[in-house]
Amino acid sequence: MNTSIPGPLAFAAFAVALAAFSARGAASTDAPQPAFDPAAVLRELQDTSAAGMNRRLGPDYKFYHPNDDGASFPEIYLVPEKPAPPHPGHPEERHYQWGGPWTQAAGDFSSTQGQVLYVPDRPLKIDPQTHGPNEGIGVDRVTIIGMSNGCFTEKPEPPWWGGFRPEPSAAGWLKSAGKKLGQPLAVARGAGGWANSGLVLFSSGVIATGGTATGRSTYPTFNLPANKLPLAISITNKNEFALVTVTDTDTMHGQVAVFALGSDGTKAGMPHEWTEEHAGFANVAVFTRIKLLGYVDLPGVTFPTGISAVGNRTEARMNGRDGNAGMLREYSLHVQADRDVFDHGSNAGFTSTAGYAVVIAKYENKAVFIDLQALFAAMRKAYVTTEENFQATLLVGDAPGEWPYTFAHTPEWTPTVVKTVDIPRPTAVLSRLEGGSAARAIVASEDGTLTFFKLGGLATEAPALAGEILPVHQLKVGPNPTCLTYQKYGSGFLAVSRGAREIAWIGDWGDTATVVRRLRDRRLIDPVAAEVSDTHGIQAPIVSVVDFAGRQILNYRYGVLIFATQGGARFGVGPDGKDEIECGGFLKFPGRPFAISATNVN
Repeated sequence: MNTSIPGPLAFAAFAVALAAFSARGAASTDAPQPAFDPAAVLRELQDTSAAGMNRRLGPDYKFYHPNDDGASFPEIYLVPEKPAPPHPGHPEERHYQWGGPWTQAAGDFSSTQGQVLYVPDRPLKIDPQTHGPNEGIGVDRVTIIGMSNGCFTEKPEPPWWGGFRPEPSAAGWLKSAGKKLGQPLAVARGAGGWANSGLVLFSSGVIATGGTATGRSTYPTFNLPANKLPLAISITNKNEFALVTVTDTDTMHGQVAVFALGSDGTKAGMPHEWTEEHAGFANVAVFTRIKLLGYVDLPGVTFPTGISAVGNRTEARMNGRDGNAGMLREYSLHVQADRDVFDHGSNAGFTSTAGYAVVIAKYENKAVFIDLQALFAAMRKAYVTTEENFQATLLVGDAPGEWPYTFAHTPEWTPTVVKTVDIPRPTAVLSRLEGGSAARAIVASEDGTLTFFKLGGLATEAPALAGEILPVHQLKVGPNPTCLTYQKYGSGFLAVSRGAREIAWIGDWGDTATVVRRLRDRRLIDPVAAEVSDTHGIQAPIVSVVDFAGRQILNYRYGVLIFATQGGARFGVGPDGKDEIECGGFLKFPGRPFAISATNVN
């Protein structure tokens, strides 16, 4: 596969192709496109069975290689596991791969936990005693990696406490939605800071909160109206807003539902959070509130199948009063001096002043660029400028004129569609977590083409102009890229190509981006999603890959492991420390997994 544009002639040809792309707003392709039949698409998207989810994910390796079973793929070295003592009072089996021997002192404990979504083999089953689910929810809470007692666990495992299968907050979801919860469709977390909780989107229209063993929220839920068919979800950098794409089945028009997210550390018992709720403002996602602000219509789109929404600020450090890293609870926005810290003081770069979303519509071959600047600016003005503005945020409620206001009450907050471009069979989208001239949005097409868009004012406080949103680069990866995901603690991103059974690392977001690493493994049957792990106290580049047909998730380490806060021991990759990639282990599921979202456990 080509990973760059070599030579002046090739570059000239590429420039001509990009000029044609810009002229008509589309990536060029000679492949015939399927006829668009709204009724057939609606039926396909309403089918959330294993077969239906398989169709939704699109062509797999067998489709492109009917006579190849992948036997020629390498078998990546699997790190052997060692038994770890069970924690007192918790008899669950635990293992580790690196470090040791096991010490009595836990040391600087660190782990990553989150939600894995799958199509369960069995239907929902309710426990007659607890009235909670025994199985059939299709959401598990998994420990992705763990560090404690001088040992590092590189294999995904059931949590040794807090709950595993199903996700322990699922009992609360059922109280909200009853037995009509449906099939999970998507999960999202803020990616520009700490996000203790994520939101799970269900086929019933329920939006539910899932956390970690210690990052527990009050688990609010929201039920979309029956005529809003849910399709995809994204959460902005610092957990300010959730954006959910829907099809209005009454009008057959595509929309984006916009929600303000509130996080109250006092209610949730989280010491790292604000001591009261500031919905629509940066937080660490122990969610206590989900309020629908309104809908954004998507002209010319019926089925918005994907979305990526970001703010223009990703500075993760929150400065405390002493100048060291601090916690949000140190500040009270009731105090003008504290508001000033976030307006023009040491934390002025912590919250976004603008933002945008990119929506893709696979069946209609479109990408839609939406400006969120008015919404981000309104929240910042209300929370961190004057006493008068802050006082308006204290009348909290669900009514349109209660905080935060809905678009019906304050229409000038409504996000605006800036540009729609034609692009063949878009399958995934990812927006860079920073604003300014470096901002980029990447749209993947089913044929494996990644198109890089520059965004102009869309990613800044300047006016968003349609003419500034332009394709600047194209790059080929394997066919049917079902997932684009951030390369945490480094530049670039990863592309998961279902049609190639391959993960590709893209070195950067620039206009000459290239593929710098590829992963294929014989035991990786059907990759459809991936996520790079959050870490604390260690340095360990690890990606978790979701294997739909293989009914598992697998961890792969692709760089040196360093016990940064536990003595500094270093471990290379592979049996002799010289490999490029190793497999840390896998976890099987009673169904077909398709999505993952996790975070560092405090």
